[in-house]
Amino acid sequence: MPTVKEILNIAAYAGNIILSNGAETYRAEETISLICKAYGMKSVDSFVTPTGIFISIDNGKNTSKTIVKRVTNRTHNLTKISKINNFSRQLQTELLDYQTAIKKLNQINYREDEYNLTLSTLLGSLGAATFVILVEANYINLIPAFLVSLSSQITIKKIGFLRRINFIPEIIAGLIAGFVSSLLYHFKIGDTLNVMVISGILPFVPGVSITNSIRDAINGDLISATSRGVEAILIAISLAIGVAISLGVFVQ
Repeated sequence: MPTVKEILNIAAYAGNIILSNGAETYRAEETISLICKAYGMKSVDSFVTPTGIFISIDNGKNTSKTIVKRVTNRTHNLTKISKINNFSRQLQTELLDYQTAIKKLNQINYREDEYNLTLSTLLGSLGAATFVILVEANYINLIPAFLVSLSSQITIKKIGFLRRINFIPEIIAGLIAGFVSSLLYHFKIGDTLNVMVISGILPFVPGVSITNSIRDAINGDLISATSRGVEAILIAISLAIGVAISLGVFVQ
């Protein structure tokens, strides 16, 4: 049986993984609570924001521990969220020792993507290009929309350290989408400029952040709802800035 400190470490690690991969605040708190109670903790209090996790547990024997975890990197990986959900629920029927639990969490956290970079980029671009169908634009825009989305995604995946700077990738994505769309439109490859531009930035639109913001607001987590909402708005503004700059320069 893990010690109270080890139980706290397991719960904090799981909460960190699920939160940094796009989970809602309530889901992270629920996961932490499930793990701690599976190990017999009598009292579990957690406070989760998009940038930090605060947990305090008590085993009912005058032994309590508290931990604070800073969440710095945030992305979206629904597979990892699903696996952490399964991990927390499996503990209800089969408890793991500390080393085994940490090993499983490491496997989830550092797992390789099921799809390679090339395939995921191509499929993402293809999905973005179908925006042409949704708005009932001319089908000749499908190929240019695909090329615009592919260009912006490849650029963002290859910009190195700039990817770690907030909102810079979105500005660059907007620039590339606007530039490539303008270039194709100039050479008559596609006849609807706005559809091509939107297809190029569509993979970067913060849909998950907006959804999580609404879910957090409904659940009463107003701090998380506000911060996620502001983040989503800033991402959208960054995309718009990039597009505006490129179209302002290349479209007369």
